[in-house]
Amino acid sequence: MAVNTAPTPTRPLNPTGAPKRPRNYQPLAWLYLAPVLISTFVLTVLPFLYTFYIAFTNYSLFHYNEFEWVGFENFREIFSAGSGFLPVMGWTVTWMILATAFNIISGMLLAMMLSHPRLRERTVYRTLLIIPWALPFILTVQVWAGILNNQGPLNQILGMVGIPTVKWLQGITSARASLLMMNLWLSYPFFMTICLAALTAIPRELYEAADIDGASGWARFRYITYPFMLSALTPLLIMQLSFQFGNAGVIVLLTNGLPLAYPGSQYGATDTLATFAYKLVYSLRDYGLAAAYSIIIFIVISGLTITNSLVTGAFSEAD
Repeated sequence: MAVNTAPTPTRPLNPTGAPKRPRNYQPLAWLYLAPVLISTFVLTVLPFLYTFYIAFTNYSLFHYNEFEWVGFENFREIFSAGSGFLPVMGWTVTWMILATAFNIISGMLLAMMLSHPRLRERTVYRTLLIIPWALPFILTVQVWAGILNNQGPLNQILGMVGIPTVKWLQGITSARASLLMMNLWLSYPFFMTICLAALTAIPRELYEAADIDGASGWARFRYITYPFMLSALTPLLIMQLSFQFGNAGVIVLLTNGLPLAYPGSQYGATDTLATFAYKLVYSLRDYGLAAAYSIIIFIVISGLTITNSLVTGAFSEAD
């Protein structure tokens, strides 16, 4: 009986040894990506390049139609002695750290309380606590502005119990505390949800083994709960830091950067770099200087984003 010894035909290989892809593979992929690439270029890349350009010009209200290239003059003004950069940067970093810490810690504590096995009607509590996340952002800020008004409900309650009323949005310390409180109200449901998901993923067998060994509540948290939650919160921690660094909406809507740092100053005690750049555009009309501040904000947020990518391995190729 004759045996066919002819080689079995195989797919043609390219010089690297991998099977050849269809000729229309790459054009089709570019076609699918074209809407995203075009919109990103038009709405992100071009505005950034234009902002980068005017950061080195004297483009302002007094040089609106005829502005000139001034090099690093705007950056020299930012870092010069007596400018508002250092005070504003100091509050920006403080705001970023405190807002992130309050948001994450409150979300973690609420998630742990809602996950307690002896808590009844936990579904009702979860639903009620997530309501601030479901309400429109602007509406929530306006409600808080009414609560913190000098004649608002909060001061009325304080007066009823004999506590002196507070001008919440007019004093430096009270205005900053008000911003942190309102930002916490807006942000804790998100972190509570993330922490609840992280707690659900912890194997119950670990807690059962800890109970058998007679571990205390602190030991259970330190060696079981905290490590699992930390792995879920680490990328969110860096992401939240970068978000709060550039978070301008809360401040603009509630205090608009006020009160002033001192009489006649261009910046307010609650201004961050983002809100001060916003004020330079819409109040002082110094577009070149605002663009220079935007470049600094971009550099800081980019650094935090790259750090987040390195920590989480977001852009590492899978084996």
